[in-house]
Amino acid sequence: MQKFNYHTHTLRCGHAAGDDEQYVKAAIAAGYEIVGFSDHSPYPGVIHPGDRMRMDELDGYLASIKGLGEKYKDRIVLKVGLEIEYFPEMEDFYRELRKVTDYLIVGQHNRILDAMEYDKWCDDEDVLYYAWQIRQCVEHGFADIIAHPDYFMLGRKGWSAACETAARDICAVSLRYNIPLELNLNGLRYGKQHYDDRVSYPYPYRPFWEIISETQAPVIYGVDAHKPMNFMEKERYVKVMEDIKDLELNFISDFRI
Repeated sequence: MQKFNYHTHTLRCGHAAGDDEQYVKAAIAAGYEIVGFSDHSPYPGVIHPGDRMRMDELDGYLASIKGLGEKYKDRIVLKVGLEIEYFPEMEDFYRELRKVTDYLIVGQHNRILDAMEYDKWCDDEDVLYYAWQIRQCVEHGFADIIAHPDYFMLGRKGWSAACETAARDICAVSLRYNIPLELNLNGLRYGKQHYDDRVSYPYPYRPFWEIISETQAPVIYGVDAHKPMNFMEKERYVKVMEDIKDLELNFISDFRI
């Protein structure tokens, strides 16, 4: 089991549960040595309950995680970050976030800020734009990790040439900037779904990770914890490995922000 996790949420996003300290205690109990909090970033002027924290919660979030990092410094290393999405109009804001966080991860959910969610519908044009957004985020220096890069499969019922192009584009920027791709363990919560050519979890989606294996882009696991007990669910690793056990992925065993 991987000893670090950089994908952890808090109740501020509106779809997670548990006190900040409970996440820390659960991670310690599960044997994690490094945990990064990366709750969904707020955006100026945007209030979207159930999807992300509000701007007026950001300072409290940063202070809470930093305070817990000091309290538990002899037992675990804590980092504070945010999960962002790339929207060109927010570039100045991302630069400000860089000043107050340890790291940022890009987890693209929307084509437009708070609109056109990729998990609701994602045609070939959307898939290619999704990859462009991730590439822009990395190339502009706003991301240290690419979260659930195959997330777009939630809004599809089959793999296409556009999906392969998008996967290779994401691989290319990962390799060029040495930014790891996250094999996300939280996609299992959707259960296996029927696609044109297979029954599969929406993510990790095997055809995507076959390309990752071929290119040897760097890979890390992400718990994507939305409640403290997620840290204890080691069966997530087992279930994911059942689908990808024969792929030679380039796992990074000791990734430190």
